[in-house]
Amino acid sequence: MKRIYLDNAATSFPKAPGLGRAMMEYIENGVVNPNRTESSLSYKAFDTAYSLREKLSSLFNYRHPECISFTRNVTEALNWLIKGNLSPNDHVIVSHNEHNAVMRPLNQMGISYSLIPSDGFGYNDYSTLPSLLTPRTKAIIINAAGNVSGAVQNLEVPGEFARKHNLLFFIDAAQAAPFFNIDMEGLNASAVAFTGHKGLLGPQGMGGAIIRKEVALSLDPLVAGGTGSQSDLQEVPDILPDRLNPGTENMPGIVGLEHSLSFILNNLSSLRENEGMRTRELMEGLYGIKGIKLIGAGIKEERTNVVSIETEGIDEAEVSALLLERGGIETRVGLHCSPSAHEALGTYPRGTLRFSPGPFTTKDEIEYTLALLKEVMENA
Repeated sequence: MKRIYLDNAATSFPKAPGLGRAMMEYIENGVVNPNRTESSLSYKAFDTAYSLREKLSSLFNYRHPECISFTRNVTEALNWLIKGNLSPNDHVIVSHNEHNAVMRPLNQMGISYSLIPSDGFGYNDYSTLPSLLTPRTKAIIINAAGNVSGAVQNLEVPGEFARKHNLLFFIDAAQAAPFFNIDMEGLNASAVAFTGHKGLLGPQGMGGAIIRKEVALSLDPLVAGGTGSQSDLQEVPDILPDRLNPGTENMPGIVGLEHSLSFILNNLSSLRENEGMRTRELMEGLYGIKGIKLIGAGIKEERTNVVSIETEGIDEAEVSALLLERGGIETRVGLHCSPSAHEALGTYPRGTLRFSPGPFTTKDEIEYTLALLKEVMENA
């Protein structure tokens, strides 16, 4: 049975062409520890890491490649930003559409927060921002694109509000990059947290944050250790990016993400177009199936590839299982690690069945999925 993968919001598949070969080549022939080993391969590895930093700086429009911290994923990056900049004495403004990668660190740290309301389609209501501001407010954190609703948020309004009130402004780009532009300079963003294994088509285990220079220098690093520089000091160095990346880096992951990002930047228009077309075809088909209710952003609104549904007469988990059993169709069902988003959308605690086509999804795969889904719903 052919694999039909429609869970790109969880992790992308297929990956960028040649990704596995690029990583294997490094592991088999080029392994070295940059800043440690005196080797020509060390310089090559350093150049690869810097090339990745330059590409990410270009993608997010912040021309300081040294201000990028590599982490295992966007969750770890958000933890760095929250725990390195905030304390229990601070207050934060977040939205109803945040992932647990934001909400759990805030609760773990005992940091108080206020929620920006969300409408029934997953869009933030920024008219409430002035009423949420307190004397202790230090930051605004916004998920750029909902991983339940598919809604792409306006980032200009919170960016300007943060600038006006001298607040930190952190953006979670996990579901948005690279298919929607995030202009760090234009948005006055303090940091953008990203993951490598979703839209960036890279390997799992790679993510990070691009952090405004003054924030990167004042941030209290979550991890401290050897950097291969200023080894005479037992204090955390101020050199960037060393300050943000102690210990041996994930060089196979860096090689892989540099490879995938090169592919993306060379093919971004066609990748965006295909993913958008497949998403529209999926939504158009879902509208015509009895017993299915679409949740979140509409087909004509600014949205991502994330498409959530509720099903009548049959549990979403059973539908997901039948799609896999009968058609090899892979989806995701549940709360998607965003319970507050489901509360705002009226789908808590049941959750939704989520489809997320990718840039390599075909028209035939969408048509096959819709036909099988219609059959399942008619027999429910």
